[in-house]
Amino acid sequence: MDLTTLFPLFPQSAGWGLIALYGAVVFALTTYFVRGYAKDKTGFLVARREIGGFQGAMSVGAAWAWAPAMFISAQMAYLNGVAGLFWFTLGNFFTLIIFSFFVKRLRDRQPEGFTMGGYIKEKFGTRVQSIFLIELWMLATCAFALNALAGSKAVMTLTGVNYHFVSLALAGIALTYAWRGGLKASVITEIFKISVLWLGIILVVPWAWSASGGVFETVASGLGGITGQGNGIFHNEFVIGVFMAVGISTTLGHLGAPWGDGGFYQRAFAIRPKSIIPAFIGGAFVFVFIPLMIGSLGFMAAGMELEIPKKMVGMTTIISIASVLPSWTVLIVVFMLLSGLVAVLDSHLNSASALASHDLKAKYKKAEKSEAASVKWGRGGMLALAFGALAIANWPGITMLTIFLFFGVMRATVWWPVMLHLWRPNLINEKGMFWGIVIAFIIGFPMFFYGRVMGGGAMLTMIGTFIAIFGSGALSVLISKATASTSKRVTA
Repeated sequence: MDLTTLFPLFPQSAGWGLIALYGAVVFALTTYFVRGYAKDKTGFLVARREIGGFQGAMSVGAAWAWAPAMFISAQMAYLNGVAGLFWFTLGNFFTLIIFSFFVKRLRDRQPEGFTMGGYIKEKFGTRVQSIFLIELWMLATCAFALNALAGSKAVMTLTGVNYHFVSLALAGIALTYAWRGGLKASVITEIFKISVLWLGIILVVPWAWSASGGVFETVASGLGGITGQGNGIFHNEFVIGVFMAVGISTTLGHLGAPWGDGGFYQRAFAIRPKSIIPAFIGGAFVFVFIPLMIGSLGFMAAGMELEIPKKMVGMTTIISIASVLPSWTVLIVVFMLLSGLVAVLDSHLNSASALASHDLKAKYKKAEKSEAASVKWGRGGMLALAFGALAIANWPGITMLTIFLFFGVMRATVWWPVMLHLWRPNLINEKGMFWGIVIAFIIGFPMFFYGRVMGGGAMLTMIGTFIAIFGSGALSVLISKATASTSKRVTA
């Protein structure tokens, strides 16, 4: 099968029709459920702190289901077999479970908080807060760009609509309802997103298995990936190479992800205190079904021996479905993807909103304390994030994997210092937190980037990953001990 001539499957009108349908549904849902949430700062940024366990689990699971879960999972399975999907999923699943216990401590220490940046300012001062604001903002921007790019490329592949126009449309939809309802609008669309993803996967994926020859024939024969060598974890040179080049950075990047993502802290401040741990653990189980099922399509494609061109391998999910099922089923898949990706866009818009309204406003407009001003700053943060992220998403030659790898280790650099602080508040002081993160990032991130993106090799990638992630925690503790006599330690 010549995949280069398979697409587009539908006319451009179908692409615009799906976008319009999704927009109409979420506008209706958010109009009904988010009335009154934009009246004040607490309502707009943390949904009045009234999110329960069920809504919280659905929201957390949906917020965790980015474009990688829907695209890169199948790509990893196709290229690297079981080894690729295993390392992609492992950290993804356990992260939220581990994170739940620490973020509950955060909420207990700051019951009326809004952002991690605000907490860091209170405990460590403005210098350390500035590091977190830069990291949290860059994470939200890159994540928005990645998901906008994924959705736009999918629609372009299937309908021929220029992805630049699609990215603007998707961002516009997310911005419109997030502007009106803040975090509550995001929670509503996330519940809709998870419902659509689960139903769509249950309907389409087993059908695709059957049409391709079956789970125990085609899917099982593709467990090694397109090379046939990835059907294990450590049993040959190929899978060890996958572990070193992709597995370590991906797993650790996932484990460190929520520690550098303002959206998850924002949800912790919005969920009722007793529901925080159940919501995050439940979210892990809500999420993991998605990459496992969609990843199986990569095995299926490998088992069918589809020769997917390198430039199209990011669309393995869609190509697998389109190769075995009627074309109309692909429209279901695209609607699923739109539901998933646009709901993630509004999550990052709300993260930026909280940073702008609670942290940046306090730096530059200290006298402007009205509730209306806080909502205004929050909406301004949404606009700023959208413009910056769209510029990245539409950068010539940019790819989803490049964006993912760029911020994957960057966000994890704050992981161990924050986790150690929440575990033992007196362990790290201001100098330790600041210089530990800065030094580890300056040394580790360039090594990782050169090794993974510039062709430096798997060993350099692994070393850079370890320095950026574990070096920050070790340096934070060591510098804190060395400066204990000149710096006041942080108290709980």
